[in-house]
Amino acid sequence: MSAGRSGARPAFADGTLWLDGLPRFLITGEYPYYRDDPGRWAAKLGALRDAGIEVVTCYVPWRHHEITRDGGRSWCFDRDGNRDLAAFLELIAAAGLLALPKPGPYVHAELPFGGLPDRVSPTLDPDRHAARSADGRPLPCRQFELPSALDPRFLADATGWLRAVGRFVRPFVHPRGPVVAVQIGNEGHYGETALPIDALDYSPPGAAAFARFAPGVDAPVRTGTPVETGTPPSPNGLLSLVRWGAWSAEALTAGMAGLAEALGPDIPVLTTYSPPARADRDPGRAAGRYDAWLARNRVGAPSALPRAYTSWTGNVLTDDEALVNYVLAAKGGRGPNIEENWGLRWADPGCAFPVVPVHHTLLGVACGATGISVYPACATAGWGDHLAVDRSRPAGAAGDAARFDPPYGDAAPVLVDGGPGPAFATLRVLTHFLAGQQEVLAVSRPEPGVRWGVHPAYAAVGAWCRETGRRGNGDGDGPVPTADRTLRPFVAHCLRRNLPFQVEELTHRTALGTGAGPLVTVSARFMERALQQRLARFAEQGGSLLLLGELPHLDEHLRPCTELADAVRRCTAPPRGAARVRAVALGGRSVGAAVEEWLGADPATPPRARPGAWLELRRTVAGPEDALVFLFNRSGAPLRARTTCGEQLVTVDLVGSGCAALRVSHGRLAACYVKGLNEQSGAGAPVHVRVGHDVLTTDRPCDLSAVRRPGGFDLRTAGGRGEARIHLPEGP
Repeated sequence: MSAGRSGARPAFADGTLWLDGLPRFLITGEYPYYRDDPGRWAAKLGALRDAGIEVVTCYVPWRHHEITRDGGRSWCFDRDGNRDLAAFLELIAAAGLLALPKPGPYVHAELPFGGLPDRVSPTLDPDRHAARSADGRPLPCRQFELPSALDPRFLADATGWLRAVGRFVRPFVHPRGPVVAVQIGNEGHYGETALPIDALDYSPPGAAAFARFAPGVDAPVRTGTPVETGTPPSPNGLLSLVRWGAWSAEALTAGMAGLAEALGPDIPVLTTYSPPARADRDPGRAAGRYDAWLARNRVGAPSALPRAYTSWTGNVLTDDEALVNYVLAAKGGRGPNIEENWGLRWADPGCAFPVVPVHHTLLGVACGATGISVYPACATAGWGDHLAVDRSRPAGAAGDAARFDPPYGDAAPVLVDGGPGPAFATLRVLTHFLAGQQEVLAVSRPEPGVRWGVHPAYAAVGAWCRETGRRGNGDGDGPVPTADRTLRPFVAHCLRRNLPFQVEELTHRTALGTGAGPLVTVSARFMERALQQRLARFAEQGGSLLLLGELPHLDEHLRPCTELADAVRRCTAPPRGAARVRAVALGGRSVGAAVEEWLGADPATPPRARPGAWLELRRTVAGPEDALVFLFNRSGAPLRARTTCGEQLVTVDLVGSGCAALRVSHGRLAACYVKGLNEQSGAGAPVHVRVGHDVLTTDRPCDLSAVRRPGGFDLRTAGGRGEARIHLPEGP
């Protein structure tokens, strides 16, 4: 193995990786080594370094490294072609890069059976338990049933696999080697962070685990539930829904913790969460998907394990639902983006044009991501039959198997032969800016704003709603207003108005002091007595509170409790009714209109929207005079975005679908990135950036990164013929 490196063991703190005592913004690229000829590894790793990638991520497929030899099974991590993970990690270190392996156990990655060995499927071994939904259906992965993550036999196999990975990886952990962290799971055990709340796990091991978690409470089922009929829930029925939601989150958290423990306590670990499911993923069960996501993911709540997010939402430039889901994923918990589509044309044709993945990547950074991902960064073409999707099987939800023929990542920045792809130069410019703002991006946070308070019990109930029109809408004919009709339009409104916002759980740890900022949350006929008391104190002590829905008159046991309703009446009673406290029955009311009226009625209530024809987001650095400003043109037409930062006017020219990021520090332009080319439309715009008296322009369209150094700006450009001439501000 390569020579050791100085520094302490890496660790995550508040969603940020700390390496050698310093916070590190992750600039990662996925290289699926197991799909490639080892003879190509070194050249491609060098190309990734030249593109500005600093950390190489890679799935480590269980089915690839488990081999049968002499009638027994063993794990192979070296001296066997593209199973030689040891050699791959050595090459990563030799290239001056870091590594983040992702061993699952289930990895998906467009692999047969999600990278699991076939032998663990209940389809082939009837003594194993399948993961099952409420109606008894097993959770499928192409031709096989997925095992219950709680099945003792599967747990033994999975922890055995991860112990083997832990033993192998341990000598490679920084500072001795290049590994800075290991990702376990993949959007949960099987991507359930975006699945319906009843999708799993109703297997016998799951039922037993729920019985231990909630003694005497039956697991909820679809047929005849109060949510479907619209009738008031009984105490037992309500308790069933709430406890199942809490258990779904607990089962996910505990499961990931168990997998992390199998790796070993001395290996830094993170896990991943997905965005909310798209409505077209399962149209018959589209309602309740946001609530299911909120309930299972514990959005905005403290996390036992560091978390990252994936961003498979669709194209935010053309799809408003994709934009809302993407922003929710990025704001759902502090951590890095670990998968952004830069190369899988079959998943989104738009990714073949760099303007799309750059727009997505910068949007995640604007929302607070502590790292970015290029997935995959390298195109590959060289894997065995055991990693090839069987084309004779039905396509299923994953689509036509022909999509997965070589090359994998046909639009990736690095081509199969190691040469630069169409996105390579674009990526170099983006990573130049991100690396130049490394420390700031690692520690800065999204601009504070209106807080959306997630009530986990409501999410657990709303996740069972099958309709969004009449039932469960907060008008007296359903138990709770669903997130589809409240949170989703709230996020969409804030994005349209450029109104800063954040999403957090209303747990006992949530700050509800008057200085914590304005709070919007859903209310319904029932609410836990303790939460009613906390919200009542918040309102009566001067907090700004907007309640959407029916004021509660019952507690969690459906016993009379009107503490919050009484406090709201006291706060809004004439003659000195407070505009800062409002309760709004939804009915035909727009959530956005209710938010605007609430904020507009009290001039002392921050924050304020910055309306414009562009999307604007910010991250605060050291104070109001030091900020990162992100601007996104979601239209196809060019425009000049205008805003202010402190006392300074800021203007940026944006090509159609283009974007920009600026660091403004004490009235000066400290750094900027401008995507001045739209490869999809063929349009371009010369760079024009103004911050006060600082002006930076080019005489032709290009992508540009500029980072101020002691001797002037360090520049990088891409696009157009020849070099763009750059006009810089005068003075220091």
